[in-house]
Amino acid sequence: MRFIDARCQLGRRCVIRENEPVTKAEILELMDRCRIERAVAYHAIAKEGDVKAGNMELLKDTEGDSRFLRQWVALPHTFGEFMSVEELLKGMKENSVSSIRMFPKTHGYSLKPYALGKFMDAMAEHKIPVFMTYNELASEDALYAMLTDYPKVNFIISDVSYREERKLFPILEHCPNFHIGTGNYVVHGGVKTMCEYFGAERMIFDTGLPTGSAAAAVSLICFAEISEEEKTLIASGNLERMLSEVEL
Repeated sequence: MRFIDARCQLGRRCVIRENEPVTKAEILELMDRCRIERAVAYHAIAKEGDVKAGNMELLKDTEGDSRFLRQWVALPHTFGEFMSVEELLKGMKENSVSSIRMFPKTHGYSLKPYALGKFMDAMAEHKIPVFMTYNELASEDALYAMLTDYPKVNFIISDVSYREERKLFPILEHCPNFHIGTGNYVVHGGVKTMCEYFGAERMIFDTGLPTGSAAAAVSLICFAEISEEEKTLIASGNLERMLSEVEL
């Protein structure tokens, strides 16, 4: 089974934990140990420092390295703080960037159409998937509002814990553009239940490296009581299909 990680952060974080992998070489060693073939990666500076500078650092750190699929962090185009939509799309095409990650809570902006309508329209038109962690959203109602405000955008929401299952299942039922990253989805039998009710197509394998456990994330899929076909879709197939549909 081939694993492609949908959530990996490169670069040194501001505060690191003891024994946390820091360098790209250390992350690759963990990926090899856990049989993870490739990883969608963004840069720590783009989250914790300057977004544009972090996106440029990502290009340097991944130059000539096919193990990492480039992902840029995006901001609203407020007072020229970030690229215009046209500049972003051009930059993504020129630099083989295939997805976007957003941190609305960390970076302090609204997800509503008055702030992000043009940006999300472009994501939908070019079939660019948008990634976030659940803690970047104010509530399940905020998640539902985002999904319904932008029904043609594919969203992958990670770090969904076992405590959120009852809240999120009704949203999954109503919003086909909602996909769950598996890294922290440690509900007992949760992967099996998800496949039974919504199909394996709604789950995307991720680890959250360097802070998440790659071994635990892989084990969650390997030992799930689902078919090999479903495991293959979750481990790599769904993500590969989504990224192959991007039009830049």
